[in-house]
Amino acid sequence: MSSSEIAIWSACGGIYACYFCLASFYSVYTRNIASFQTAVFVLLSGSFVACTSGLFEHFVPMFSKASHSNLMMASGSLTGIVSSIGLRRFLRAEQRDALIDYGSWVLVALAAAQLLGLAWPDRRQALEFVALCWVLTSLGAFWLALRAWLQGDRHALPMAIASLALVFAMTGLYAHVLEILRNDLPLQASTALFAAMFVVISCHALKLRYAEVLRMMGALSMNRDKDLLTQLLTGAALVRQVDDAVARARRNRKEMAVIYVEINNTGKLLQEFGAHGLEQVIYGMAARVHLGAGGGATLVGRYSDNGFVVVLDSIKHPGVLRTLGLRLAATVRRPFIINPMSSNPAEFRAEIGLGVARISPGRETRPRADYNSTQMGGFDSFSLAQDVLHEAAELALAARKFNSRAAITDAYSRQTIPLESARFK
Repeated sequence: MSSSEIAIWSACGGIYACYFCLASFYSVYTRNIASFQTAVFVLLSGSFVACTSGLFEHFVPMFSKASHSNLMMASGSLTGIVSSIGLRRFLRAEQRDALIDYGSWVLVALAAAQLLGLAWPDRRQALEFVALCWVLTSLGAFWLALRAWLQGDRHALPMAIASLALVFAMTGLYAHVLEILRNDLPLQASTALFAAMFVVISCHALKLRYAEVLRMMGALSMNRDKDLLTQLLTGAALVRQVDDAVARARRNRKEMAVIYVEINNTGKLLQEFGAHGLEQVIYGMAARVHLGAGGGATLVGRYSDNGFVVVLDSIKHPGVLRTLGLRLAATVRRPFIINPMSSNPAEFRAEIGLGVARISPGRETRPRADYNSTQMGGFDSFSLAQDVLHEAAELALAARKFNSRAAITDAYSRQTIPLESARFK
């Protein structure tokens, strides 16, 4: 190789080396498998470019020509296989359409077919076969990425451009290997440019896709913690918040309470007004619970499909529970005006139950055996907060037989009684 050729391909190899180092450091820093796969992809493609350009042969002259040729074919096949599988995952081929899905597997097969060149008796024919496989693989990758972009995947366009650059890079590299235009310096410079464009644009597209995945994961994580309809805390996030509130109350030696509000006739609502009407009532109920709880509530959440939780922190006067509970019960029992999609507005009165569970500083959890599998929550381990949430749900269920639809456990008899008849210690 002349000094100009060495300079051209060393510059191209330096770009591959930089991206390999960046991907490697990032994968170690974030412990992310996608970054590691990117590093492997850049390493294999850089090794392949070094073999086909003659750079490897120039700096490692102890290899025979046959060994160098075999190394070039093996690295080319591995690069093609890894690139094709990566492209399939990048385009989400199995989720997009059958043509892209099957086409990506064809590219994998074409890349693997290059290994046949290792057993080919005639070296030049083997190189011509491998070159044909590579050009077809590059063209196929361009077409699949372009098709995905036309279907609305905006991140597929940079990958289509990278695949097009790969077509020109492969054409130039194998023209150089087959000694068609071996001493053409402008051809080598343009080929090196296209090879560098391929890795730069590919890594940029992978970065965009990875950032999109992180945003989606963040959104899913937020949605797991918040109910999509009411935007109230739900599930495990709600239990964690109640656990924290209980821990604060116990540290400060203060009493707190959990109020559970449950709608009992959602089946009738769904039958009469459909899912649209059910959503309106659930949304309206969440707003009423939040408003009725007032400023004294530490937390308002949705514990189940039909149930809402209000956490009251640092209760100074237990009588407040009676006032707040009865006011909240009256608020949520007011009729809702529903706007069905296919008829005139109609009135719906929710049948509710409200349970108030107190948490005193010395309270301990009840034994696990006190619960059966039909009770709410289904948690494998019971904290004091989960214990109280279960108790409040049971009180809300029992409250349906009282006129006020609100129940509490009497402090003296330990019986379930109407909230308006409660005696507080």
